[in-house]
Amino acid sequence: MRDVGPDERGRLFEQAREWSRRRDTWPEADRLWIRVIDAYREAARGPGHAGRHDQQQLARALRRRGMLLSAHGRAAEGMAPGGEAVAIFERVYDAVAAEAGNVAAAPRDDALAELITALVDLAEVAFTAGQPATRRELLSRAVAVGLAAVGAPPAAGPRTRRAMGVAYHHQATALLHRHLTRPAAADGLREASLAASRACELRQALLDPARPRSLRELADTYGVYARCLAMAGDVERAGVMVALGNRLVKLLGPAAEQPAQNLRVAAELLGRDGVPTGDAAGARRFRWRRR
Repeated sequence: MRDVGPDERGRLFEQAREWSRRRDTWPEADRLWIRVIDAYREAARGPGHAGRHDQQQLARALRRRGMLLSAHGRAAEGMAPGGEAVAIFERVYDAVAAEAGNVAAAPRDDALAELITALVDLAEVAFTAGQPATRRELLSRAVAVGLAAVGAPPAAGPRTRRAMGVAYHHQATALLHRHLTRPAAADGLREASLAASRACELRQALLDPARPRSLRELADTYGVYARCLAMAGDVERAGVMVALGNRLVKLLGPAAEQPAQNLRVAAELLGRDGVPTGDAAGARRFRWRRR
């Protein structure tokens, strides 16, 4: 292909991202992502920091194309670009970490957060492709990568803390799904509750009334945690989570449709005689949603 300069590469990237947001332009977005990926793959062969930026852009384009393919009903095809994106983000983070610097400050914080996010996104593409075990493995890896780098989440930078909140939330959702579909898994519910609790802790610390998304993310995690607690028989704490989540939903209004659904399911579980271990009501609401 002809040489594509940095300005044009950036413009094409933004155009592909915009088209990816609208279902009616998904086919055009997919074709454009291929062009963007080819352009950045060629540019990434350059040396030094300029080459690193193009490597990051290549990884971002690959990650987004994998997500688009998944949304377009082609999740199995989305695994390859998503997996390549993870591999590139790993190399970028290793290179940044080798230059030292505080793990909580940019650029290490940025590079680590992108690696964790790419693992989470690939996990959800795997789930959509019918690979729930691969999903759980990738989410465990996302959490392990973060913990290995920062020791404890509160010591991480802001982007990494948010990414780890996302990883724990999705891990809780994946483990709860396993429990509902395979209730014989002995520790599944306990593990799901623990992951949800950690996601709550991180997201509570990041709560910012000026950022409605932070409210929505926390409300969503309250809903997952409440379901875990209700099914484990911890009715009192489950009720507290539902109440806290509903306060946020009320503040958010129509923007909180997905968290409100999770909270309604938890409330239904609390309203029954006895605490179920899995049924049709508990098994729904597990489609992939972006935090």
